[in-house]
Amino acid sequence: MAMGRLRYVRARWPELEVPEGQPLWLLYELDDAADAVTRSVDLFPDGSVARNSIEIEERNGTPCPSLIDLSLAEGFADADLIEISSAEFEAAWAKGMDRPFWSAG
Repeated sequence: MAMGRLRYVRARWPELEVPEGQPLWLLYELDDAADAVTRSVDLFPDGSVARNSIEIEERNGTPCPSLIDLSLAEGFADADLIEISSAEFEAAWAKGMDRPFWSAG
């Protein structure tokens, strides 16, 4: 799959109080040309880090074009996204444990 120029963003959990078991920060690698979230990192209040990617999701053989089932415009319409560097994303990615979302089970 040919990837366009990737960009990296961070968003805080949308509610002031983070529900139990939910991440405080969500980091995304976005491929605007493919209209896809290609990788994500969840940073939890307890310091744990979970990561996911299209590649991780496809380990079971099921195609996964994006980590969200909406267009980027729809999926992030109300999100307060903060642009981050690829280095910041990669540092968080390196600390994470693989956690498939769609193909879990």
